Amino acid sequence: MAKFKMNYKNIFEIDTAGSQDPKDVTKATFAPLAAGISGVTPAANETDDNTAYYDGSGFTDTDVTGKRITLAFSGHRVVGDKAQDYIASKFLAIGPNLKTLARWTDADGNKIISLVTMTAIVPMGGNANAKQTFSFTLSFNGKPIMTDNAGKTVEFDEDETTSADGAITQG
Repeated sequence: MAKFKMNYKNIFEIDTAGSQDPKDVTKATFAPLAAGISGVTPAANETDDNTAYYDGSGFTDTDVTGKRITLAFSGHRVVGDKAQDYIASKFLAIGPNLKTLARWTDADGNKIISLVTMTAIVPMGGNANAKQTFSFTLSFNGKPIMTDNAGKTVEFDEDETTSADGAITQG
């Protein structure tokens, strides 16, 4: 039987200090997004170009020209949890007050840090006899910073991707 990595091995954190520079996390106060969180759905929200050229006989090729990464979180409200309290406190906020840093460490230990905007915050809700719901989305702003599990920065751009071992592969 094949082994599968469990989703809970992904570690998601949010900076409750509201820092906004992903290149400098020295002032960040990361709190885990774990208590009460039952689901996380990442999305690439890709921008595609599907231009048809005459030499394609009327058919198109697809080129991904951009991404707007989001992480949608859902679960139940845990009052007193530092991360949830921080996010819930932003329910009525607008503008730069919704921006902070987020860090995602995947099951292999690779890290992604990005400036994010907290959107679609649902601080409570549900039936009278049910646990309060809690959900929100973290929308990445700009290009995130990725490091492999050895701490080496992984470079990527629109033309190619440099892997953790330094080999260049087509992206």
